[in-house]
Amino acid sequence: MRFEIEKAVFEHFPGMRIVTAIARDIQPTTDKEKITDDLYDAWQIAAAASAEYGNAQSNPNIAPWGERMKAVGVPRKKFPSSIEALVRRAGKSNTPVSISPLVDFYNSISLRHLVPAGGYDIDTLENDLQLRFSRNGDRFLALDSDEAVVLPEGEISYADGSEIITRHFVWKQSRHAILTPESKTVIFVSEILGELPEETAGNVAKAFSKGLTQFFGIDPPVYILDVDKNSIEI
Repeated sequence: MRFEIEKAVFEHFPGMRIVTAIARDIQPTTDKEKITDDLYDAWQIAAAASAEYGNAQSNPNIAPWGERMKAVGVPRKKFPSSIEALVRRAGKSNTPVSISPLVDFYNSISLRHLVPAGGYDIDTLENDLQLRFSRNGDRFLALDSDEAVVLPEGEISYADGSEIITRHFVWKQSRHAILTPESKTVIFVSEILGELPEETAGNVAKAFSKGLTQFFGIDPPVYILDVDKNSIEI
């Protein structure tokens, strides 16, 4: 199985890098409390980052997402990036949204570094994982919906065959490949736009590696994909 990024995606997101970590044989963590504490600290960092610029979407780490997605026909107000939505919530409440240790883990990285981050259950995939433009016949079942929709062609999406995993790139995740307490093999991703500082991708890669080792006892392979290295074996 492979994770592959369609080359054309980079034409709309020049300089983008995608940090990828593969975690295998995940066992229930004994450090749930430490993960919760880490999420709390990251939540406060994100709240301060939102307040500093008046709102989440004006932060210089987040603003480029609105501009890049608008350029591919996706309005920010209707389809905000996951990092914008998460930082906005942090700016409105002192209490972090806690979901599960795996999700809290990648959300803490997202909030601390002000970049999107997510994870997919590899064991549920039936095809190669792709980041590509949607095609005729692709379908998307949102987490907050009971009915799948057929997508128009041309939306940037994470996909497993014709099943869309994340619509509008970093907007909303589907039910397919979602992380659960039973997930044992996970691919974590974080999308770093070319407008962000050069060191951001390396810092996020280190955060994935350190956190998975510290909280889950896993020494994961970590990759940074770009236009020149656009695929890996998973």
